[in-house]
Order: sequence, then C-alpha cells, then structure tokens
Amino acid sequence: MNLNCPPASNELEISIIGPGYGECIIIHLGGERWLIVDSCIDVFTREPAALAYFKKIQVNPADSVKQVIATHWHDDHIRGFADTFEACSSAQLVLSEALKLDEMLQLVSEGTRTMVNSSGVNELHDVVKILLDRKKKKVPNDVPVFAVQGNRIWDSSVQILGSTTARCEIFSLSPSHSAILASKIEFAKLLPDIAKRPKRWVRSIDPNHAAVAIRLQIGSFSVLLGADLEEDGNPQTGWSAVISSYSPQDGKSSMFKVPHHGSNTGHHPKVWEEMLAGEPIAVLTPFQMAGTNLPTKEDVCRLKQLTPNCFITARPGKRTVKRDHAVEKMIKEVAKSISVLDALSGQVRIRFKTADFATIELFGDARILDLPAEQTYVSHKKSKHK
Repeated sequence: MNLNCPPASNELEISIIGPGYGECIIIHLGGERWLIVDSCIDVFTREPAALAYFKKIQVNPADSVKQVIATHWHDDHIRGFADTFEACSSAQLVLSEALKLDEMLQLVSEGTRTMVNSSGVNELHDVVKILLDRKKKKVPNDVPVFAVQGNRIWDSSVQILGSTTARCEIFSLSPSHSAILASKIEFAKLLPDIAKRPKRWVRSIDPNHAAVAIRLQIGSFSVLLGADLEEDGNPQTGWSAVISSYSPQDGKSSMFKVPHHGSNTGHHPKVWEEMLAGEPIAVLTPFQMAGTNLPTKEDVCRLKQLTPNCFITARPGKRTVKRDHAVEKMIKEVAKSISVLDALSGQVRIRFKTADFATIELFGDARILDLPAEQTYVSHKKSKHK
C-alpha cells in the first residue's frame, strides 16, 4: 500500500479525503483525466487537499484535471477551492444552479461589505475573479456550467473497468427547481441593507437542498456521490425529489459517498433500497466543529446495518483525555473549558480494475467505520473482503 503510487491508465479511482472538517473527492477517469469535487485543506501542508495529493502521485493539475465541481458553498466543502480551480487552469467549472441566482451573485460581489472571513462566499468571490481573468485572456472553459436536477454535466468515452471503450457520463441529481427557489428566498435574507449598509455575517443555509448530488455512470457501472444533500420530507426537494426522478433503467450504484457526514438529516431509506446495489461500498467524512460531532453513535449503527462495507476518512466522535488530578485542577482554575482538537486526516482510496473488482486502501486516520485503520481490503463482487 503506497499513497504515492498513481493509478494505472485503465483504472477508475475515487479518493475521498476528510480531515475532520472538510471534504474533497478526487476521481480518475482513465488516461490521466481527473475530476475534483469540492475542496478542503490538507492539515499537514495547509494547501488544498487535491493539490497536495497530486504532488504525491506526480500529476500536473494544469493539464490533467478536466472538471472542478463545487457541490455547494458551505465552508467544509469549499475551503481552498479557488486555489484549486486556479491551479487546474484547463478545467471546466461546475457550480450549483442556486449559485447563479442574482441574490447570490450580489452576495459574492459585496465582498468586504459582508463578514465573509469564515464563509464560502469568500472562495466564490475569488473564483469569479479567476473566471474574469480567464475570459480576458480568452482561455478555454471561461464560462461555468450550472448544475440542476437531471442535467448531464460530463460526457466522454473512457477505457477503464476492463472494457475497450465505454461511455462515461456524470449527471447532477440536484438541486431541484423548488430547492433553487427556496435558495433564492434565503439568499435575499442575507443581503446587507442597501440604505444602512451594515456588515452581516453570511451564514449557511439549512437544510441544504441546493447541494449538487452526482451520479457517475460508466457503461452499466455507477457511483453515487451524495454531497451534503439533506432530506426533510418535502417531495419537491432533497432526496425525495431525487428519488421521484430516478428510473430503474439508470441502474444501481455500487459505491456511495454518504451525504452530510452520515447524519440522519441526509438519510432516505429509499436511496439504499432503490438506488444502491446490495452491500455497496459506502464512504463518509466526519464533521467536528462547535460542539457538533458527526456521525453520531446512532448514525454509525444505522450505517453498519445498511452495509458491512462502510468506511470513514477519520475517527468519528470527540476524543477525551485522562489527566492527572492535579493537572486537571490547575486547568479548571485558569480556564473556563478546554477542548482537544484532533489533527484528524485520512483518505479512502478506491480503485476499480473492473466493475466487479475494487481495491480499497485506507491512509492516515481512515478506517472501516469504528474499526482500526491502515488496512487494505480487496472486494470481489459484493465487496467481500479478503
């Protein structure tokens, strides 16, 4: 198991990186063609995780990355996105249709008038500047693609999964038109008052129905990437809207990037029953910030019941430390509270040689959900491990 080893030209690779706060998915479509979905920061190099990984496997993102996708604008999915997009100088940009709204564009253009230091708006502001610069230089792919439910955002021929040539398509499963309308209303609430011009903290919109869930289809083989798409029972938004537009002819996915860090808010039983094959490979990233720890114990139990092939990029839950009584007493005297901040970082790398054969490698803190890390598993057919 060697992290620095690049995939073979005919291998499909899906790498999911999650450092405890953040998420990035890196996809090799064969023939040195790569896609990047979302961005987070490498906890060791402090650079975008995708760029750090490409350095290790000696891939030049300027030539090899063909598409960069931002599923939504929340901090934990977009940190370092502008730097990533700038480095991928020939890549096409894909954004949620919700980010095309006039209200969102105004938020981005407001720049310093909004309190964006901890907001994805800051990244989007920089992305717009990069696009304008590319337009000025008349370079290819200077116009972004906006994803909406049912759109095909990628279409090409590939030579992977043991076939000579197969059609490769990527479909955006969300956001629905109803979700886009809801986003328009929410973005309008965030705009500063034009007359008074106060600074306003740009917060996240919940529940997150504007995220871009994706289905990657290669021949009859498919992968489902759930982003942070949530579910609240509204048939016109979230996973309910995805399921209503799903056709059995689309086939069932063998691999699933579990949405919203395994939280119950991103769960819909019909996704597992109708859209996923039996015992799929499932991968999630944890979320640890401001007292929120995902997945919860209940989430872990639910996921383990749904598939035995569930992996997580870093250890879930809050870590506790046992200290000497005297040390503990001194801490309480000088501080209100103390928290342990883990430099959690891990990568789940899945490489498919054929549709029925996948090698799963776990690096850093990545592990089978609640089992030890640093192991390699090989799947045959229903992802049974050797």
